[in-house]
Amino acid sequence: AEGGEIHAFLWVKGVMTDLGTLGLAFSGASDINPAGQVVGLSTPPITRDAPFHAFLWDKGVMIDLGTLGGALAFATAINPAGQVVGASQTAAEETHAFLWNKGVMIDLGTLGGDFSRAADVNAAGQVVGSSQTAESGQPHATLWTRK
Repeated sequence: AEGGEIHAFLWVKGVMTDLGTLGLAFSGASDINPAGQVVGLSTPPITRDAPFHAFLWDKGVMIDLGTLGGALAFATAINPAGQVVGASQTAAEETHAFLWNKGVMIDLGTLGGDFSRAADVNAAGQVVGSSQTAESGQPHATLWTRK
């Protein structure tokens, strides 16, 4: 991009497509699914000191996925069904793993600590990542599944 901006891009059959941003000068991609949907993080149009928000880029449109009530979020992976995972700050300023599904960001919680992060999601919607426990505060490998 121009002016020192850094933008995520999609490379398909030798053609580079600039994915743009949510408003300010930065975006970064982290994953793509078979449908060509891309996820990552971008600076929203708040202020020059804006934190990042998770995005979903689909058919030329970058969608702000929001947060779990805090100032920032980032997406790490997307599955073939378009479900997105990552981590977001909560209103209590903790960081929790999330699953974004059909327009709703779902807080996946923690193992009792104040930090969790989703790393990937499979076609069945199972999410893997890490989470702190209340006892040790150390991160543990975590699997979130539907009830």
